[in-house]
Amino acid sequence: MDETTERETLELVLAAIFQGRLLAQEWQEVGLVPQGAAKPFVLELLKGLLERHGLDKMDEERVRMLGDQIRRFTNEHREGLGDRAMETDIETESIIDARAINLINLAWRWRQFRAAKRALDDKLAAIRETERLLLTC
Repeated sequence: MDETTERETLELVLAAIFQGRLLAQEWQEVGLVPQGAAKPFVLELLKGLLERHGLDKMDEERVRMLGDQIRRFTNEHREGLGDRAMETDIETESIIDARAINLINLAWRWRQFRAAKRALDDKLAAIRETERLLLTC
């Protein structure tokens, strides 16, 4: 791997670690307790993000699981809010409910983490595919 590719990959790893850590911190600050059979699994994922490791275990399904928990909590707080918050930015200036604002912000953070993780996964897939293609030439 050349120096530029290494540097770009490092920046993507850093972004994913940073967003993951912030997601786990904000999750704790909001006080969400995961529900259902996935509770121990979600807590383990959040602990890994908080401790800045575990990205290799964080596949798209696990990222989605975290998002589903946020969506569910937010929809329980205000019907439909979680669905909207997971899909698009919501202006919070006119919202008085502090809990709703915190949940909206958590959904935004999850979207930031998901984007950072996807960018990293895409880069790693491109590196693997390039190496594979170069070996067949």
